[in-house]
Amino acid sequence: MSAVVAMTFVAEPARVVKQAIACPVKEHTVMLRSITITLLAVLIWMPTAAQEPPRTFQSAKKYLADLHESIGHLETIYCGCPYERTTGSGGNVDREACGLTARKNDARSDRVEWEHVVPASWFGQTRACWILKEEAYPECDGRSGRDCCQRVNAEFTLAHNDPNNLFPSSGEVNGDRSNYPYGEVLGEERIYGACDFEMGRAPVGKIAEPPSGPARGTLARAMLYMSSTYGADIRLPLSIVWQWHINHPATAWEIERARRIATDTGLRNRWILGYE
Repeated sequence: MSAVVAMTFVAEPARVVKQAIACPVKEHTVMLRSITITLLAVLIWMPTAAQEPPRTFQSAKKYLADLHESIGHLETIYCGCPYERTTGSGGNVDREACGLTARKNDARSDRVEWEHVVPASWFGQTRACWILKEEAYPECDGRSGRDCCQRVNAEFTLAHNDPNNLFPSSGEVNGDRSNYPYGEVLGEERIYGACDFEMGRAPVGKIAEPPSGPARGTLARAMLYMSSTYGADIRLPLSIVWQWHINHPATAWEIERARRIATDTGLRNRWILGYE
């Protein structure tokens, strides 16, 4: 709707009110009806407010499944495998198309899951809701730290369901990565076939090495966002994260995804979109 038309709608009630004051009492009903109709028109044509951030993990996954389908980017983050959406938030990975081999679980390797780039435990395990659970929050009796924090901690819930930190992945790769930090794995076992994703060990313990190339830039910008927005520990030297970000700039799909998330939820990744 144009600004001129909107201004006309807004101005119209004032004119009608002035006329109503000067009219005889018997005409007031007609004038009030006109005012009501005009105000309703204003409300109908007013732009709708931005959506709230997803309130649950399930709604976040459904939102992202819709978004990725809408922008035509049905591809897993680590292995670059195309997938077909088959459920509200999931789908079937075309492993043959990308050369992904299941390590041991074909069924999970075939399905799409939504990966937290910065795992929930990294921004949850320092919170009382995660550590103390029912000791601090009786309503969390019998719940895990993750479930407790989602129930009682609004900041954790916002971070946990933030679409900027969630990407589609083959389920088995997602499960194997778990909450291990990224790093450089010595040697190339290629336990996932042609997928250039590795699990290995380093002096700090078990690590996951994402594929070289654009995926590292996407992961870096998610980590920078989570660190600057929620103070999350990204468990990788900032110099490496920054190098990934600079060496692999955001591509068209990543920019469009971030733009829609910002518009729909108000959660803006400035490492992709810049400042407003």
